[in-house]
Amino acid sequence: MSVPQEYFKAGKIASKVCEEIAKSISIGDRAYDICNKVESMIKNLGGEPAFPCNIGINSITAHYTAEIDDESIIRNGDVVKIDLGVHINGYIADTAFTLSFNPNYDFMVKATKDVLEEAISIVRSGVRVGEIGKVIENGASRRGFKPISNLSGHLLQQYKIHGGVSIPNVWVASTPPLKANEVYAIEPFLTTLDGSGFVVNDNKRNIYALIGRKRTGNKSLDFLVEEIWKRFKTLPFTARWLIDIFDKKEIKKMLDKLTQMKILHAYPVLVEASGKVVAQFEHTLIPTERGAIVLT
Repeated sequence: MSVPQEYFKAGKIASKVCEEIAKSISIGDRAYDICNKVESMIKNLGGEPAFPCNIGINSITAHYTAEIDDESIIRNGDVVKIDLGVHINGYIADTAFTLSFNPNYDFMVKATKDVLEEAISIVRSGVRVGEIGKVIENGASRRGFKPISNLSGHLLQQYKIHGGVSIPNVWVASTPPLKANEVYAIEPFLTTLDGSGFVVNDNKRNIYALIGRKRTGNKSLDFLVEEIWKRFKTLPFTARWLIDIFDKKEIKKMLDKLTQMKILHAYPVLVEASGKVVAQFEHTLIPTERGAIVLT
């Protein structure tokens, strides 16, 4: 089985966007502008966003994207995670990086990047995913940090960001092996030793995905569902991406209504349970018999 070339193209775009965005973010930038810039750059380079650009400041760890009227900014002392995905015909490359505007966390950010590189170094077809978790956990501990135990990397499949296999960030026994010519994302998240080491749901939800296409009996809602399917299929999206067809005050109400009807899934924002700062790095790769082909 050969790997679709779209994965390689998506990976190159994702890598380029990461490189450019990492150089451009500075104190005072709005989260809204950063997310829009990431998503626009992906499109300008010939891809499509596989999900809304995630921006996680300090203890916000995953599933937060800028709201329609988001006024949050990067402040001096913040640690900022950018998680972005690119797809071409549904074939996804997923990557993330962290920037520190606080010298107290520079070493944790570097440790997270180094731990990811250590994990990638043992990747081969046949290696069990629990072994990758062991490398991440031991690497974090050796450097004086704690992994987030209930977040993981994942298998990537066409139009599926989480394809059914998880790559843990801690040691787990009895796990499946990596398979050649499949595509995986590895993404360690580290926090301080006094942190809880796991994330919990926040009350906010601003990223959605379509899980059903049943008729609602409401013309506007049915039109919105078909528009979501046409634009995003089952990939995640956000209200910002739909304000060209509905008023921004109405769209959030409509998305919430479709969530209540179980036509949409709303992803809760995930935060470190004790409010500690979290760093993240991520690459998408393909295992081979000799090692890993890193796409991003």
